[in-house]
Order: sequence, then C-alpha cells, then structure tokens
Amino acid sequence: TTGSPLSRTLTSKLNLSGDINSINIDEDVTAVAATRRSFVTRSLATIAVASLFSTPSYAAEESSSPTFTYEDPDYNFRIQVPSSWENTEQKLSGRRKAAFFTDPTSKNAEGTVETLGFIAYTPVRDDFTGLGSFGSVDNVAQTTILPKGELAGLDDASKMLSAVSKNNAYYFDYMATPVVPTEPGTSSSSGGTVMTKTLKPLHFRTIFTLLPLKGSAGNTLVTVTLQTTEERYKDVRGVFDRVVDSYGKMK
Repeated sequence: TTGSPLSRTLTSKLNLSGDINSINIDEDVTAVAATRRSFVTRSLATIAVASLFSTPSYAAEESSSPTFTYEDPDYNFRIQVPSSWENTEQKLSGRRKAAFFTDPTSKNAEGTVETLGFIAYTPVRDDFTGLGSFGSVDNVAQTTILPKGELAGLDDASKMLSAVSKNNAYYFDYMATPVVPTEPGTSSSSGGTVMTKTLKPLHFRTIFTLLPLKGSAGNTLVTVTLQTTEERYKDVRGVFDRVVDSYGKMK
C-alpha cells in the first residue's frame, strides 16, 4: 500500500486504493522531527494553482444535504461531515488515535469505498511549537503531503493544486495517480510477474495543523484528509468544500 509520502515525513498513511481496512499509522513518529531540517534546506519547485470548476446545480443540491458535527473536545476542534457517511474511531498507543468517515454510496464494482475521510493524530517533539516547525506551507506541500513513490522505485504522478496557510492550519488540494506494489505472485496475462499496478487518479483535500492536547503540555500533529477518485471529484467537490470550510474551534 501507499499513501502519504514513503519518505515517512508524515505519520498517517492512507491506503490509496480506498480500502479502509488497510489504513494504518506509521510507528516511526520520530521521523517527523528527524526530517525538519530538510524542510528548510530542500529546494522547492513553484506550486501551480489550478482553477477547479464545480457544477452549479450540484452546489445548490449539496447546500441542503444534512450533516453531523464531529467534535473532539480533547483537541478543541470540530468539522461538519455528511450524515450519510459512516464514522468509526480507533484508539492507538501513545496518545494516538484515528477517525474514519466513509461514504457507503461510493463503492465501486469490487465493493471498495472510493470516497472517504480520515483524521490522524500523532504526538510530536516538544520543540515543535507551531506549524513553522515543519516549514512553510510550500515546504510541507512538496516534502510531506505529495506522495513520494519514486523513493520506493514507483512513478506515481502527483500535482499540488493549491497550498494555503490560514486559520493556524495548512490547507492542501492535490491529485495523485499512484502506482503501488502488487500482491506477491501476481501474474500478467502473458504469464510474467507483475510488480506494480496503477490505480485510478485520486483527488485529496488535507488540513494539516498542530494542536495542544487538553491538560497536556505537548502538541499533536492533526491531519484531516478527504479522498476520492478524480472521476468522482466533480460530484463531491461541494461536499469536500463544506467539510474543509467547517473546520474550526469548538464553541
């Protein structure tokens, strides 16, 4: 599986196939701190901001769709999520946890959910006192958010559409066409061994922020990620916009 960069600079990893059962959290939390210096020194390419267009009739339809409020009092934030999405949570060791949101109507012919959301919580070192500890929004966009399949010999195409810093968070909009390893022993129609396969182009929206845990002096990296196939994105962009825009502190 693949997802967040294989460089391990981000600790949450989504299975890009959309199989919610295969989502996992990277155990090597200290890799974030170890790579902070590279965020500052690495040469970055200019980010191209692409214009995205939505269907007006769909935007009007989505504005009336019911939502529920997902609140996390431990980190004092909330987001609005479609009521039709299924929600599960997983408690992990070391103050870590994960929350999953899946759209049951987005299953493909194989039964795999293609539209989903994921919140990952990862404690960081005490000297990470703000988002600037990870680098600028452009640094994080290129070194942490975009998939880095080439580091594992994979040639997944990815493109950052926008990277914005606001509301004490970094907001990213990006696309990727991941190339992932196949299951051992997978063969082609000609009988040869197939090492990789190309998945459908995917579209992601991510909120990247650093929040204090209630009653604790330490900070936690909290990432909210929405994912769907690029072909579905035109139909769910309004939903994704609303979820992202709803992120904020609890009243």
